[in-house]
Amino acid sequence: MNILQQSFNFTNKYIILATPLILFSLLSSLYILFSINGNLISLLFAGVLFVLMLGAFMAGWFFMIREGIKDTFEENPNLLLREFPAGVGEFFLPVLGLIFTAFIISLILLIASYYAGMHFIGNIGIQAEDFSKAMESASALKAFLMSLSDEQLFKLNAWNLLLFGTMSVTYFLIMFYPPALFYKNKNPLKAYFYSFKDLFGRKFFKNIALFLALFVSYFILSILTAIFGMNIITHFIFTLINFYYLIFIAVLVFNYYYTNFVKTDIIV
Repeated sequence: MNILQQSFNFTNKYIILATPLILFSLLSSLYILFSINGNLISLLFAGVLFVLMLGAFMAGWFFMIREGIKDTFEENPNLLLREFPAGVGEFFLPVLGLIFTAFIISLILLIASYYAGMHFIGNIGIQAEDFSKAMESASALKAFLMSLSDEQLFKLNAWNLLLFGTMSVTYFLIMFYPPALFYKNKNPLKAYFYSFKDLFGRKFFKNIALFLALFVSYFILSILTAIFGMNIITHFIFTLINFYYLIFIAVLVFNYYYTNFVKTDIIV
């Protein structure tokens, strides 16, 4: 049985994984909604609390996925939900370290891409206020784009492509970071070292293929969601599909990493 089919089976069997994901999505959305109107201090405080909430969720949810892949809950898959608190207790601090490390990696890549863009592309010549107004509506955005010169449009597209490329590289570099933390080492720095070594190791091209598959599938789902998300019924359906997709992708990455880098390379 290949990893893809196995991951589908795991996802369907342990669909209870949707419970923490949906609850966290709802609670975090409400929390952000009621926090955006405060002053700077309250926003910073809200941001710190959100990171703590995110860390707790990731610790419990990824631990559930790790335990589910062991397939020790065959008789009653819903018992997997009991592993969530254990995961929070065991991996909360390591996951906070993961979040911080991933943020630093992303920040370094963004700064590097900014300086590269300023050197090779140059300044677009657009004021931040004009760009902010253009995002208020579709008609305003269309009028804004029509007002740009050919050179400005070229630079704007080049900056968008650069940002898109930077984000893609960032996601690729941290793709195996969570499973490495949960399977190999709880130290965030050591875990990233393992994930980086496995990413660029002997199965590099296979890893590239996995990333491209994830990238293309997400791109297609995003387009379909945007197209069919206008109607309330199809919007609800695609919301459920997106939740299922997130669970499947997390299970697939963990299962892929476990099969290729844990079973064959056990860390004592």
